[in-house]
Amino acid sequence: MSLHLFSRCIAAAAALLLLTATACSREPEEPGNGTPVSVTEPGTLNEIITPDRRPFITELTITGSLNHNDIAYIGQMPELRYLDLSAISLSGDFLPENAFANHPKLEEVLLPSSLDSIGTSAFRWSEQLQTVRLPRHLVAIGAYAFAGCKDLHDIDLPASLQRIGKYAFSGCISLHEIGIPAGLSIIADGTFSQCRTLAQVSIPSSVKTIGYQAFEGCDQLQAVRIPSTVKKVGIGAFQNCIGLIEISWPTSLTEIDNLTFAGCSSLTSITLHSQLTAIADHAFDGCKSLVEIHSKNSTPPQIGADTFRAVNQGICHVFVPSERARENYSTAPYWSDFLIYVE
Repeated sequence: MSLHLFSRCIAAAAALLLLTATACSREPEEPGNGTPVSVTEPGTLNEIITPDRRPFITELTITGSLNHNDIAYIGQMPELRYLDLSAISLSGDFLPENAFANHPKLEEVLLPSSLDSIGTSAFRWSEQLQTVRLPRHLVAIGAYAFAGCKDLHDIDLPASLQRIGKYAFSGCISLHEIGIPAGLSIIADGTFSQCRTLAQVSIPSSVKTIGYQAFEGCDQLQAVRIPSTVKKVGIGAFQNCIGLIEISWPTSLTEIDNLTFAGCSSLTSITLHSQLTAIADHAFDGCKSLVEIHSKNSTPPQIGADTFRAVNQGICHVFVPSERARENYSTAPYWSDFLIYVE
């Protein structure tokens, strides 16, 4: 063998040894933070992402199967901002109570496509949460599930949804609009209370009950159409909706409950349908801009001393359907304080 050929063989061997040494010294990729995690056995996530690495996880995409212990383990990752669970199966198809409650950094979550329900307070007070992708077949959202999620603004409620628990979105002050699914029959107590930037809401004809303070404090809400299917509107349902200027409610409602529209200071005109028989005390308390009341009932609905408290009765006109009706209103308790005219 020539000296030149021998030298080339030595060089090639050295290069091969160097590559082998480099490959052997390279550590395997750590799961998380851009590297998807596959969990084949539920309950073993803490073995794949060890506790010493948990504080450094900022992004996490998981496939496979998880149980509720795995979800609790994820919830204890303090720097986690992005979480993709869309491709996992979860025990019972249920996101457990308090799963990610009070999480300090979580911003975006994609939930499992097979998920049926979200537990009570699942994301409560996760103030950095902005976006949640709900599965198409979700049936139920638990009470307080997203309450206090101050940055939440991107969430679509799927058509499959049948139940939303009380105060589920209370205090979501960045939520600008929401479409309520057609399968929902009850808007529970406080569901959207204190959603201060909520400007648009569509109430479907499937709804039969609007609960206590359901939309209380929705400052930007300007118009509300209550469908004819609604049989009950709870106390203070639209209380302190200071931007509300238009209300449409059905003839199916024979009574307006206490504080229903109290504090709606921009409301200038209301129409009372012919089937309305009673308006509770404080129902329109604080509606200081109210200047027109159009009543379709010839018999004055029963009202109390404080039903229209803070309304300037000296300039508020009540329009009634006939001269006989005008006489009835002019002698009825508390209606007689208003200016009565025939429509």
